[in-house]
Amino acid sequence: MKTYDDLPTDGGSNIIGQVVSQREKLRERLDKIKHKICLMSGKGGVGKSSVTANMAVCLASKGYKVGILDADLNGPSIGKMLGVPQSEKLEITPEGVIPGKGARDIKIMSMDMLLPDPDSPVMWTEGKDATAVWIS
Repeated sequence: MKTYDDLPTDGGSNIIGQVVSQREKLRERLDKIKHKICLMSGKGGVGKSSVTANMAVCLASKGYKVGILDADLNGPSIGKMLGVPQSEKLEITPEGVIPGKGARDIKIMSMDMLLPDPDSPVMWTEGKDATAVWIS
């Protein structure tokens, strides 16, 4: 299997241009967010989602606009914790992804809003180069 560096050209995909464009869009969007809080831990099961949900509700109840990006790909739960109906899925548009809404109008982006049903596992496959790929 060839790697990207082994290819003589990008096949007309302009991959570098696409990455630069996406990075600029991300920076523009993040610049509109006044405060960003990152809650993380290398260990699972320590209550990161619970703390995130409670902090979000507290901030929203004080009148702040709140959004959560749940980066837990293996055990996403923030949508469920904040009462997002299972029928609500993330909407993908040409402009980007429209987040779901949880309690107190908290905007939520989470892997659990991409799964077909609440009991569906996030399935990963690992190629021979040990690159993880999500299977839908």
